[in-house]
Amino acid sequence: MYKVNLDYNGEREMSDFLETIKYRNNSALRIWYNDISESYDMHWHNTLEIIVPVENYYDVTINKELYHVNPDEILMIPPRSLHSIQAPENGARFVYLFDISFLSRLNGYHSIMSLLNHPVYITRNNSPELYDEVYLHFTNMKNDYFINQEYCDFLIYSSLLRLFATLGRHHIQQLDISESSFAGKKQEYVNKFLNVVKYIDMHYSEDLSLEKISAACGFSKFHFSRLFKQYTGFTFCDYLNYRRISHAEDLLTNHDCLITEIALQSGFSSISTFNRLFKQLKGCSPTEYRAKSSHAL
Repeated sequence: MYKVNLDYNGEREMSDFLETIKYRNNSALRIWYNDISESYDMHWHNTLEIIVPVENYYDVTINKELYHVNPDEILMIPPRSLHSIQAPENGARFVYLFDISFLSRLNGYHSIMSLLNHPVYITRNNSPELYDEVYLHFTNMKNDYFINQEYCDFLIYSSLLRLFATLGRHHIQQLDISESSFAGKKQEYVNKFLNVVKYIDMHYSEDLSLEKISAACGFSKFHFSRLFKQYTGFTFCDYLNYRRISHAEDLLTNHDCLITEIALQSGFSSISTFNRLFKQLKGCSPTEYRAKSSHAL
């Protein structure tokens, strides 16, 4: 049923570290069954990538952290994450690539993206209560893709959305809000932090501070910081900077604004702070990033 390397001929469109993904028939997704031993040097792309080995392992390094992915394990690589792949001499795996940018208008998108800002590594051992349901979603996706019947993209994105809902609900269930002062308020706090993340995603260019946001939520800075880290995996400042740098990436790629203007539009009052954080998160300066992106277009 699965055709090896169905839409991969060995050619990749690269500009320095940036890879431009080519989808099948002007689609916004791509799944391939890959049994070649080719490894891939450090690169990044704007798509969500998921790797599921079926024969032998696959070594993936994401932002300097190594993941040794064994057969039937699942590794989700966030969009725009710098990563490399080391393949064994023999093996096979499914590689899923999705453009998820157009989902941003869906309610709950901001909450899901806060989970996908980090790699998601799911195995039967580390997520026994979650694994079977998640694996089934990926099985349905690959089956629909390789059958290639009418409306298969709708079916695949339906499975992807169900996957996101599964991950989101599981994350909420795992939140540790067990102190006596928080008893019985878990759903209330989940809703509150969902709105906090959404607010940051819409107002990151403004003068936001931990003091202002925590006070607006009715929390002390200490409790807000602890719960925000549980909910998003980021500290408040790290998440705010991540969103600002992500916006700057879009401006650098799609607009001709001056670097100073981009820094201001992204919420940075200091150009030196913007340059330092951008290089820290992306591995290059804003000017270098713009040059690499323009070469890839």
